[in-house]
Formats: sequence, structure tokens, C-alpha cells
Amino acid sequence: MRGFLRRTTGLAMACLLAAPAFAQSGAEEEDSVLPPRSDAALSQPQILISPFMVKPPLQTDALSGNTDISAGIRPDADLAYGAFQRGWYLSALALATRSAEQGRTAAKTLIGVLYETGRGVPLDLKKAAEWYELAANEGDPQAALRLGMLYLAGLGRDKDTAEAAKLFEIAAKANLPEAQYNLGLLYQSGKSVDVDHKRAKELFEAAAESGDADAMYSLGILLLEGDEELRDDLRASYWIGRAARRGVVEAQVQYAIQLFKGEGVAPNEREAADWFEKAAFAGNPIAMNRLAKLYLHGRGRPVNTIEAAAWQIHASSRGIFDSELDEMAKSLSLEEQEQVSLRAGEIGQQLRETIGS
Repeated sequence: MRGFLRRTTGLAMACLLAAPAFAQSGAEEEDSVLPPRSDAALSQPQILISPFMVKPPLQTDALSGNTDISAGIRPDADLAYGAFQRGWYLSALALATRSAEQGRTAAKTLIGVLYETGRGVPLDLKKAAEWYELAANEGDPQAALRLGMLYLAGLGRDKDTAEAAKLFEIAAKANLPEAQYNLGLLYQSGKSVDVDHKRAKELFEAAAESGDADAMYSLGILLLEGDEELRDDLRASYWIGRAARRGVVEAQVQYAIQLFKGEGVAPNEREAADWFEKAAFAGNPIAMNRLAKLYLHGRGRPVNTIEAAAWQIHASSRGIFDSELDEMAKSLSLEEQEQVSLRAGEIGQQLRETIGS
């Protein structure tokens, strides 16, 4: 299992505010269901995309350098937040310090963010944790969330998953989707709390309904492979599809697999290929391999051995090997192999332009 928890972008800034707004594209219709089917075109290797298998280690925005911030400034610290939004971090620190001395809780949270992100002051996660703790003890759920994340990652405080869970519980009760999502993962995995998939489902649903794409994906996976009484293929595909449309690459791969096999959705090989291609250009090696196999077998895409071999070059360079595709590539003529090399170079250039690798 790779890293335990991951957050959506902009968390260090969003923690200052009410639950972040997410763009909605209108109501989404659930897909009709046809009987599932198996197919050799996706038979090797067998894959189910699990949130615990694919999510990278937790990183705070202090490490990632994310600077996103949205509307929703707290009225009791508006001058400090206004300066923060404009990038006037020294002014924000001075104003927040004065407000904190007057007992304003939100200002203490803002000072924590400044120390966590190293804006206006040297980056100091220990001091960030101290300020978050002050604000959390005064009832600020945003501070509780951030302090919980630091405890979880062992940054600024000794790693303490149990303490993180307590803080997430406080923030989750205030309907913060980030806290609901992370607490749901703790209940799903049994990290410092008893395994409780029903509780995890409730938390994921609350966060997903608020627009958290990670929660949508985790909810879909739980409905797909969780306890028997929770399983619901139709709802699983609905939430995984929503996460895919919001850019969660692992969800795009899983949704493509479900579309190809007709599991929880009506089978649609062309749409499945489109999702595999989207995820492949986002750098996902499983999607690269699946797209290559579709080109090889003419499923959802016309048969194209050049395209198949070119994509598999990139999949294998990322650790996904496939004997069928390798044998096909060996059978190509020298002229065709030159075309593969050229096409692989073109794909590589596009990958470098889009994801930097």
C-alpha cells in the first residue's frame, strides 16, 4: 500500500475558509445498467483501482507550494485575510498578530498558515502547529483540520494518528469536506480507530456531496469492493464517473474499465477508450497499457499496431509490462518499428508538455 492519505489541492489556503466551492456542471444522470461481461482485451494484468493503492503520501501545501485561495473571508479577520490574498504577507502577519492579541481565533489560524507555508516568516511547522492548537482549542474547525494533518504527517508534531482522528472528528462535525474525507479513510483502514466501513461511507458521502473529488472516488471504490451490504455497482459507477469528470486520474482509469466491461454502466468501448486516452496523457501507466491493448484488438479504436506499440513503450517504461504487446512489437517490420519509434517520441513530447515527464 502506498501513502495513506492525500488531500485535494489548495488545502492550506482552504483551511482558512468555509468549505470550498466547487464548480458544478449541473445534474448528472445515472447510467443505465446492462449485464457485465468479460473480455480478453483487458485481461492482462487484472486491475481494480483502489484509493489506498494509488494515492501518494500526504503532503502539506507548505511542501507542495500550492497558493490557491478562494472567497469566504472570515469577518473577524478580514483585513489580515485581505492582505494575505494580495500577497502582502508581512502586513498580513502584523494585522493577524494584532487581531490574535485581541483574542480573535481566525487570526491565530491565519498565523499558523503563514508559518506552515513560509510566507512573511521563515517556514516553521512547529510554530504553525502551536498556532493551530491555540485556534483549535478555541473552537476553530479549520485549525483543527490543519493541526490534524500535521499530526498525521508527523510535521511540527510527533506523528500521532489517534490525535489526528480526534481533530478530524471535530472538523468533520463542522462539515468540512477535507476532514470528512480523511476521517473516512481512517475508518476504512482502521488506523487508530476501529474499522467501520458504514461510518466511512457516511463520511465519504458527506464530503462527496460537498464536491470533494477524492471523496467521490473513495466512495465509489467502497461501494464497489467494500462490505457486501454496502456494495452497489450502479452508485459506485456514478461516483467514480463524477470523480473522473473532475480530473481524478485513477477514477478515469477505473471508470474506463467499468465502461469497457459494462459493470454498473452500459458498455461503451469507444467512451472507455476515450477515458483511457485521457488518463494515459495524464501519465497513468495502466491507462497507457489498456489503450495499447484496445488499439491492438480494435476495441473502441480502429486496429493500429503502431499506436499500440508506441503506447506500450511508455507503459513499460513506467513498470507495466505486457507479453502480448511485446510479441506483437517484435513481429513488426523495420519500417513499422521506425514508425513506432517516431510515434513514441511524439507521445513523449506531449507527455512532457502536459505533465513534465
